[in-house]
Amino acid sequence: MLHSIYGLTQNYSKTQYEICTHLAEVTGAFGKHLFKLRRPDKAMLFLPKMFAWAVALLKNIKGDKANLEELLLVKYPRSCSYCCNVPCDCYSGKKPKLDPLKVRAKYMQESPKQSRSVADFQLMFRRIYETSWGVSVCDRGAEQAYQALNKAYTRMVEEVSEVAEAVRFHHLYPANFDNELADYFAWWFAMVSSLHMVGTGPEVNAEDLLWSAYPGLCPSCTLTRCDCRPGPVRELLSKPSLDELRFIDALTQAQNRAAFDQDTAAGDANLLPTPISCAWIDLDNFKRINDGYDHSVGDEALKHLVNAVRQKIRTRDRFYRVGGDEFAVLYPDYSWEEARGVISRIAESLKRNPLPVESGAPLVITMSVGISMCDDVLTLKEALHQADLAAIESKQKGRDRITISAPNVVQGQEGTLPIANTAETA
Repeated sequence: MLHSIYGLTQNYSKTQYEICTHLAEVTGAFGKHLFKLRRPDKAMLFLPKMFAWAVALLKNIKGDKANLEELLLVKYPRSCSYCCNVPCDCYSGKKPKLDPLKVRAKYMQESPKQSRSVADFQLMFRRIYETSWGVSVCDRGAEQAYQALNKAYTRMVEEVSEVAEAVRFHHLYPANFDNELADYFAWWFAMVSSLHMVGTGPEVNAEDLLWSAYPGLCPSCTLTRCDCRPGPVRELLSKPSLDELRFIDALTQAQNRAAFDQDTAAGDANLLPTPISCAWIDLDNFKRINDGYDHSVGDEALKHLVNAVRQKIRTRDRFYRVGGDEFAVLYPDYSWEEARGVISRIAESLKRNPLPVESGAPLVITMSVGISMCDDVLTLKEALHQADLAAIESKQKGRDRITISAPNVVQGQEGTLPIANTAETA
């Protein structure tokens, strides 16, 4: 379910390291709200996110072989993986050495007996580890409860670091990733099952917790395949500085003209690997949209375009609103052919997903695009100028087109093409 909502849009271009970073962020945010701010109600909001990012990491690394149920049962075959007892009796003394053959035999024997809903796994982990979690201290006051939770959370943070290490060395020790991620999930179930100790109300049911956060669709955009517009400043857990805010376009959350001017200055441009492909994007018929509807629809059209671009570009690419309905994208280490392929996919996405309009039929957004390329950062500004001129040519030749301004491109053969045809020739 989580992959169907977020995997093909928000997470498809994220690397395993980016997803692992998100996992660390939300795990840290949970701890901040629980222990620093003493707001368990706020901390609880991060538990579904922690589960979702752990699933995203599993899916990113394992692909079609991802199986969370088996991942958990291989490490925890309805018993503690170290002492193989239920409940665990090794938590109070020295932990015995893990016997992989014994655990595997236990898995083969016990896994067919385990019911596999989220609630079933929560009950399984409670049967094994509830005593070691310290849930029994809930009658001794909030401070003792916080101390017990702090111990469990400390172990969870340790598992985050071990998951990160397992990701980094996955190419050498692939089985270690499964082992460490299973441990992270085990401590996640511990936090869910123990959070009520500090006054959040009745005991939390993991299944209800996840379903309320992810009810078969994205709760923000209400789509079964999330189409939310990422907001880089809004998503920061810490407060952005005023210096960071001045580089963000307030309407679309793309980087603004000030960021564009700074990044394309000679000094900062030297940080970009070459070749650099430049795309200049004009939203088609923007004045007609504003005149035919109202400016709020025009604003939504700009945001709709930005969202479509964000879903297709890489993290390393740089995307700016340079003014009005004009945008620029820098593609480091991309040829103009690769950049054209990305732009074509953005255009196709816009046509498949028109902008909903309250007062009429959905509005199909199209764009006129110019693309150029440079092999030297010293010629980047000239390449951007050529991309701008090529975008103007796309408008003049009928809109909804890509015009290429690059060496050895024969206009008419590979130069100006209707976007509908570019996928065939890319």
